[in-house]
Amino acid sequence: MEQVLAVVLVATCVVLTVAFLACLRGIAELRLRLTGRGMDPSAQLIIGRKLPESLVGLIPDATQDTLVLFMSSTCGTCHGLAASLGEFSGRQTVAIIAGDSASDLLTTLPPHVAAFDGEQAKAVDADLPMAMFPTVLLQRDGFLVAYASGSDADSAADLEVLWEQRLDVPEGMSA
Repeated sequence: MEQVLAVVLVATCVVLTVAFLACLRGIAELRLRLTGRGMDPSAQLIIGRKLPESLVGLIPDATQDTLVLFMSSTCGTCHGLAASLGEFSGRQTVAIIAGDSASDLLTTLPPHVAAFDGEQAKAVDADLPMAMFPTVLLQRDGFLVAYASGSDADSAADLEVLWEQRLDVPEGMSA
């Protein structure tokens, strides 16, 4: 009788532990959905979406096609990508750098890249948080045309593929 009681007690503990872990996971997922952190960036990055003004205001000429790079000062891949951006000197490029120690990454970026960190980057992050670095957007007229993140955005070749997603718009047709 004691053995049956012990087995029932152990089985009850296992069931309660699994239920508790499921509740914790549900709470974590709900929290991530509410804050936008940790979500798949594709849930936020919808082609055709109007980009937040905190970002569009940092783009020198938002009517031009622009590569917008979201980078982190602690991302090794971002440092390598920054070094390869010289290949894009003829294209408008903006970098939004998250993190407190951005000086190393800033010095790696070529001069043609308009780079923003500190309060400006925090304002963009509040409106459009990125869960993965690097993430690169292609924008035109303040709207998202295409994007790539993580391993799809970690080299100059990947950025070239993203750049090719542009559609040619006849003169006088853009807003």
